[in-house]
Amino acid sequence: MPEKYSLIITERTEFGSRVARRLRRSGSVPAVVYGRGGGELKVMVIEKDFMDSIGFSTSTGIINLKMGRKSPITAIVKDVQWDIITDRPVHIDFLRVSADQIVSIPVHVHLENIPLGVKMGGVLEHTLHEITIKVRAKDIPSAINLNVEDLDVGDSVHLSEITLPEGITLDMDDTLVVASVVAPSVAKVEAEEVEEELLEGEEAPAEGEEATEEEKKEVSSESGKE
Repeated sequence: MPEKYSLIITERTEFGSRVARRLRRSGSVPAVVYGRGGGELKVMVIEKDFMDSIGFSTSTGIINLKMGRKSPITAIVKDVQWDIITDRPVHIDFLRVSADQIVSIPVHVHLENIPLGVKMGGVLEHTLHEITIKVRAKDIPSAINLNVEDLDVGDSVHLSEITLPEGITLDMDDTLVVASVVAPSVAKVEAEEVEEELLEGEEAPAEGEEATEEEKKEVSSESGKE
């Protein structure tokens, strides 16, 4: 079971895109707390505190949100919106939960050991880095571990083949491939095809439009998240 974290939140009294930008410049992140019979609460959290304790993790388990002298709110991180350029959090969604409440949440898939096929010269491809599961909030795992040592060249592991811990069920398409071992030549061809697609899709920005495009991205990332 993941370690329980605590975060200090402060209620917001001003809203709008301009206010949100000012908050981010001052080191805070706009957030909202909702669910479990309570009304929507618009808050902010210190960005450094959030990144130091939670960061990019998708499965932190229950978090105690502390606001002044009020009783802590037990919640989980339901969603984080990230800036596509800086990788900084733009907006955070917290979902109120009870310890025994069943939640649907993404968790990382951690591959263990070296596949047989890799030892024979193959290349391991980790296709699915996160899976969505249903589990009690108090039992959210930090990751799902998958032993891939028996994979030979040409072998794949589908979601349906993963044995999940007791009390955890899959909440997504179980036909998806999680990992596979391919021959080196196949991996090289796939990498070249991806590189060609990226090069074909590149377009040089028009002179004087860089600031405008960045502003559009910022406005787009903030829409609906005040």
